[in-house]
Amino acid sequence: MLKKKWMLALALGLVFAGTAAAQQDVRGQMFLPDGSPPNEPIRFSLTRDDGMVNDIRFTDSNGRFILERLNARVSYTITVDGDGRNYGSTTYSFVPAYSFAVRVTLSPLLVSRKPAAPSTVSVASSYKPLPDAQSAYDKAMKEVKNSRPGAAEPLFRQAINADRKFVAAYNDLGVLLMQQRKYADAETVLDEAVQVDPKSVHALLNLGITRNHLQKYGEAIPALREVLRLEPGLGVARLHLGIALVETDQLKDADQELLRASKSTGADEATTQLYIGKLCARTGDFEKSITSLNAYLLKVPNAPNAPQVHALIDRMQKELAARK
Repeated sequence: MLKKKWMLALALGLVFAGTAAAQQDVRGQMFLPDGSPPNEPIRFSLTRDDGMVNDIRFTDSNGRFILERLNARVSYTITVDGDGRNYGSTTYSFVPAYSFAVRVTLSPLLVSRKPAAPSTVSVASSYKPLPDAQSAYDKAMKEVKNSRPGAAEPLFRQAINADRKFVAAYNDLGVLLMQQRKYADAETVLDEAVQVDPKSVHALLNLGITRNHLQKYGEAIPALREVLRLEPGLGVARLHLGIALVETDQLKDADQELLRASKSTGADEATTQLYIGKLCARTGDFEKSITSLNAYLLKVPNAPNAPQVHALIDRMQKELAARK
């Protein structure tokens, strides 16, 4: 018996050792279509082909990112929603075992666009921070690049204290806190960013997403509507506005936004189908709900909420059968 226990412990030890050995960090950077680095954070989704990962991530203000503890032998896909100004929607697939560092060149816009009207230009887009603030910010970015968020946070705050108009520092601190799931702290920082620059699309979008995470759906709606006023083609904003509207029972408006999100590029398709399914379940359109929820499960079969989604589908199928 003792020998069997020892062998079981050894086997478990080998499993965990193999798992640790198979994990790998991947560093990368995104570049604009002309090869230059961006000067704003870029939001992207990271999905794993087996459905075990479906995350929203952010680069720093120079397009750099670190993906920690990925399975070395499984394929991942990065998806970037086009911003309608500088680059188009882009996808990039890689296997960590063969990609210690990745370079993602964003796709050019397919259709030329008119320059944004003066009323929609963020003051942060051309802002030059004070030297002390820029120095602290650059140091913070180095810490982010080296996977030291604890060291980066005080440096971001130092940059903000040195220059209260430095919106990029507020936004990148907010992103850092979001990545650590410190959503309450992120909300405070991003709200300050929006007060400094009410037309900062990134800060507004991140604030809306953060409030959705905090289940402050009613407060998320104004920020997300403003994002879409400034950037009507931003599919990810339509998705998160749709989520907030579903959760506040504004179902007619939610239906319109989720329909637009489903037709846009960049909005996460699995999440869109999930919320269309949730919306239709609430309105009693069980057949459409089941179709959407099955589409969601097809894309992310191992999602953490998969058991709850299956249970909802079963309940609706029983209700439909009872109606006949």
